[in-house]
Amino acid sequence: MWKRIYDAVADRIEEKDKAFELADIRFGEARKWLVEQISPFYPRVVLEVGYGQGYLTMEAACALSSADLVGVDLLHEHSTVAVTRWYTRHFKMERRISLIACDSMSLPFKGECFDSVISFRALQDIQSTRGEKGVLATIKESCRVLKKNGVIAIADDSFPSCEPAEKQGKLFNAIKRYWRNLLPPTEEIIEVMEKNGITPEALTYNPKERLLPQDAEKELRLGVECAKPFGVNVDFDSFWKETGEVVRKQGRVFPQVVLLLGIKA
Repeated sequence: MWKRIYDAVADRIEEKDKAFELADIRFGEARKWLVEQISPFYPRVVLEVGYGQGYLTMEAACALSSADLVGVDLLHEHSTVAVTRWYTRHFKMERRISLIACDSMSLPFKGECFDSVISFRALQDIQSTRGEKGVLATIKESCRVLKKNGVIAIADDSFPSCEPAEKQGKLFNAIKRYWRNLLPPTEEIIEVMEKNGITPEALTYNPKERLLPQDAEKELRLGVECAKPFGVNVDFDSFWKETGEVVRKQGRVFPQVVLLLGIKA
């Protein structure tokens, strides 16, 4: 699906921006991997927490051809809902996908109504805006709305255990500090899930993606603008003084993705 998404938008992307846009979309291999973990359970109604620009939404809708998807996102504006709805129309999936603006800390659904709950790199945005309390509340709510014997798959690349080695680890930690999105250790997330009837296993995926120096800098500067709607104001000058040398010499390596996968007892 990520290849189809890129083909659909390639002519809309300026040539100078295509390298890092392609890297982000190609990150879809990790999203595909997530969906592959829940496919054997044949979920019929799936909740996606934090649909963002709709990449995971489309990946799940494509792979789970008999499932209906409900996506929730607090940032329900042009950069999210409009983009995702464009994809649903372009790929003719409007009837199977519903998008709702709501707070993941208090989902507007009754208990045990979804066969699966999925999320990809949404926890880090919740961490930026609501802190650890928001992340743990989101996990608790996700468990609450999951049916018994339903499958939950929560993935992110902002856990402490996702930190790359050596100088890329320094860059990783600086990004998490300035963008305020370093997640709690997976052990804390797992503890909340266990208290809510789910004992997950932690799986890892190496995206094997790297941005060249000029593209990495461009992506990081764009990230400053993307953080503003979340109320996060990044002091990029200070950040660049701290990390610029690493980026100029090495670019940026995408950290590994950790997936917490479990069944509700």
